[in-house]
Amino acid sequence: MRLKDFFVICNYAGGDFQEDIKKAKRPEKVGGIRTPSTLNDLTMGELMQLQGISSEREMILVPCRVLLGLDERKVMRSEAYDVLAFVFWAAREVERINKLFASTNVPPTPEEKQAGADKMNFGMFGLIDYYAQRMGITDHEAVEYVPWVRVYKCLDMDAQRIRMDRRLRKVLERRKK
Repeated sequence: MRLKDFFVICNYAGGDFQEDIKKAKRPEKVGGIRTPSTLNDLTMGELMQLQGISSEREMILVPCRVLLGLDERKVMRSEAYDVLAFVFWAAREVERINKLFASTNVPPTPEEKQAGADKMNFGMFGLIDYYAQRMGITDHEAVEYVPWVRVYKCLDMDAQRIRMDRRLRKVLERRKK
């Protein structure tokens, strides 16, 4: 069944179907295009497009366009199960990536909270700016072409340094006593 036909009857699909499709494995192909086995090769720009999905329509079309290069017409003519299985797989992959980025967050110390550090959240622009500054890149748009894994690894390394510096300060404070 083509996706456009599926939408006509989707309101009648039972909860079991919806739960099954959310857990479905990644199909080998969608619309004749081989699907990626992971999203580890995405650029920051592609990842931002997937993270910026804000409607049900975009939830289906954006992953197919960004990851497979399929236009709306081709997506709508593709097998509904394959498209939906791919879209939910992609959503799970983006969630995995988001969790990796979240793991680099270092909670502020009480003193940093008192100074307002916990209110400093600049979103995706802040992330792009952080990486650009760290790598000496003057054009933020250039960061959109960098693999997300590279940006994540820099964040992870910096978070590990911050944690180690805090532990070292505590050790040195104990020695002073």
